[in-house]
Amino acid sequence: MKITIFSGPYPVDEHMGGVGLRLWELAQCLADGGDHVTIVTPRPSSLAWPGVTCVTFDSGWRRHVDDADAIVTSDQPDTSVMLHAYRRGVLSVVENAPPIEHLHYAHLRASADPQTVYDDLADRYRLQLWLADHLLVRSEPERAATLGALVATGRLTWQHHRHDPTLSHLISLLPIGFNAAADAHAHAATCAPDAAGTDLVWNGGVWEYCEPSPMWPALALLRDQGHPVTMRLLYPPADLTIRATITRAIGQHGLADLVSIPDAAVPHHQRDACLLAARAIVCTGRPGPETQTCHRLRLRDAWLYRLPVVIDHYGASGDLVTRHRIGAAVDPADSAALARALLAAVQDGPTRSGYLAALEAARPAFTFEANLHGLRRVLATGRHAPDVGTPSHQRVVDELLARRPELATTPTPIF
Repeated sequence: MKITIFSGPYPVDEHMGGVGLRLWELAQCLADGGDHVTIVTPRPSSLAWPGVTCVTFDSGWRRHVDDADAIVTSDQPDTSVMLHAYRRGVLSVVENAPPIEHLHYAHLRASADPQTVYDDLADRYRLQLWLADHLLVRSEPERAATLGALVATGRLTWQHHRHDPTLSHLISLLPIGFNAAADAHAHAATCAPDAAGTDLVWNGGVWEYCEPSPMWPALALLRDQGHPVTMRLLYPPADLTIRATITRAIGQHGLADLVSIPDAAVPHHQRDACLLAARAIVCTGRPGPETQTCHRLRLRDAWLYRLPVVIDHYGASGDLVTRHRIGAAVDPADSAALARALLAAVQDGPTRSGYLAALEAARPAFTFEANLHGLRRVLATGRHAPDVGTPSHQRVVDELLARRPELATTPTPIF
């Protein structure tokens, strides 16, 4: 089968983030199963894998839809791509996530009319819900949210229930995890010499809604108690104001010898060495709907590298950590509690041993190979969702485009 993955604004290369990495590992799995996969990316990529070809998005993108049996898109895709696939009768699979974190994006906040920008995003999400033959979600909370959205938009119907009451033809869960190739690569890696002695790693981006400021008083408390715990950020904050704030706070707490921030992002194939040198992952989100509803993409590294997690207790990611007993979900505003959790995660003892045993036990359930059966069935049948092509379905799509015609011609403005 020929499958084209459109990664949208997310690079798939040595400097990819969580979404790009997820799409790359999905492509590897599909290719290992015999499919021919093309990834259309926003910039050139040197990544290589048998059966996977990376090309750059350009004015000739339509040929990558026309030549495919199915397309896969990321959340908030270029809706003109989805519409072209819809009109050409190409099967569409969408990694679905509602536009919640987008409310924090600087581009939206700085806009002259943030509500108009967000209205556009919300309509693209609605169109995505209607055009997809199959929806991939990353977590149980996202699946529940997507089912609710399908009801609210009118997409969920008796026709779908009659086709399959489980709705497995329409939606499937591919949890935050890793594939066999990543596991083999990590297994063959050795610890990076410059990362030796790193206790904690902040292994993702720094955003307004997920940032490490609660760590500084907790680390200072541990140092004063005679437990100098070290921490490393894998990526420099993209926002220079946020970076300056972090650097200043580290200095104010006297942590310059314990906390390191790189000048440049760690390339993808060097991440293994850095993470293998760490003792635990830390992530402190802020309270709000984004934190409450998502599983952080960086949790992949906990399963892959068998690293305990210390995380905020505000939402779905903390619930996952607690449910599987792979770390501690604490109130990041409670510096003493956070300090105790950090020390227990990095210091040898019964608590850390329990986390490591739990990671080993749950790890197989978070491989891509263990969770792709639903998607593979949809691709193997090659059938569109039962309502796609019906007059009522076409009417809704036409009405949405009549109200917002730019969905057919311009990319998502937030990016």
